Amino acid sequence: MNIKEYIESGIIESYVLGLATEAEQQEFESLCAQYPEIVQAKHAFELALEVQLIKEGVKPPAGLKEKIFRSLNSPGIDNSSKKEEASTTFVRKMNVWKLVAVIFIFLLAVTFYYTYSISDKHQKLQRVNNELKNQLEDSNKTNPIMALNPIAKSPSIKWSAMIEPTNAAHCMAHIYWDTLSKDTYLLVGNIPTPVSHKQFQLWALLENRPIDLGVFDITKEGQVLQMKNVYKAKAFIITLEPRGGSATPTMEAVYATGKL
Repeated sequence: MNIKEYIESGIIESYVLGLATEAEQQEFESLCAQYPEIVQAKHAFELALEVQLIKEGVKPPAGLKEKIFRSLNSPGIDNSSKKEEASTTFVRKMNVWKLVAVIFIFLLAVTFYYTYSISDKHQKLQRVNNELKNQLEDSNKTNPIMALNPIAKSPSIKWSAMIEPTNAAHCMAHIYWDTLSKDTYLLVGNIPTPVSHKQFQLWALLENRPIDLGVFDITKEGQVLQMKNVYKAKAFIITLEPRGGSATPTMEAVYATGKL
């Protein structure tokens, strides 16, 4: 059952104002026991109605009572005629004010309906904004370029493109090294996925001495990997090694090189 449509159908106003049929009343009371949203909407309408009636309650015009008594005591008019005329006048005026009251209550119901609709739309808009905000935050977390952006902008960062030794136009990855924290980040580019028993390994070169910075797997292009720290480095290479890595690089299997 669509509770929102049921609430907006006008049944709450009909029930509170006593305009609902017996079947509608029974259905409404049964649904109130099942759905607290309907009870909340009913209470909200009753409260709004009470507040409005207190603030702007419909009252008979001033002097009506005095006019009726004056007409009863006027000379030359039969008392029964006076009573009948006064009664007719009073009933006619009361009917007019009843009509005014009905119109007022109808307008109040319309106001309540639109207030409820606007509030509901505002809540939906707020939910959508929150979802978009969460999606943007999640995107920033999962998007490697966005995750690396604050690192790359740091003044203490040195970086270099890592190219294929036999093809200088082919960039395989980017290396980022923080001269202060000594952190090392690898932005994976177009590196082919190796066979299952092989694994890529990153090395730092300092005075031709290789320093192991860890092995890594290729899960997708654009992934950002934080590798081992290195105190100092002048260049980096990526080699293909047996799974688990090697103590020294296999120089015949160098896939990419980069110099700071």
